[in-house]
Amino acid sequence: MKSYPLVFSFRDPIVGKGFVAGVVVNGRAILTEEDDGDVWIFGVQPGGVAGGDRDKGAAFRQFKENYLSVLWDIASETRSFDAFKKEVEVFFAQTNKPNAQDWKGLHTLVKRGSISLPGLERIDANTRRPSLKVVLLDKNESKPAANRFDEIAQAA
Repeated sequence: MKSYPLVFSFRDPIVGKGFVAGVVVNGRAILTEEDDGDVWIFGVQPGGVAGGDRDKGAAFRQFKENYLSVLWDIASETRSFDAFKKEVEVFFAQTNKPNAQDWKGLHTLVKRGSISLPGLERIDANTRRPSLKVVLLDKNESKPAANRFDEIAQAA
């Protein structure tokens, strides 16, 4: 099993009850390549999200879908932008402490040159610290059912 520290940035519009919010998150996660070939991504901050599949691309996609699902659940359960923002801040503040410790150790190994994850750009983690920004983009008659995952299919 091999593990690597990740930093990520997601920028997403989220439709709630009567509002559209812009959520910008810089977070941290750990990518783990299991001995059986599966790849998992475990959130550090936010710590309440994970995703896995047979390869890195599919695992990234599952991680992002699970992250969006949390935001969409919050949007469907809150009655206003202010309530949504507060709940997203609570979600983001949840740090997985064991993963945070592992992330720090793995980050040290990357800085020493002991480990490297091929195929991903390297970014100085000090320039991409965990952060969250939630802004009101639009106040209208939108409903959370407008939130949808991207789709791709074979043309027939």
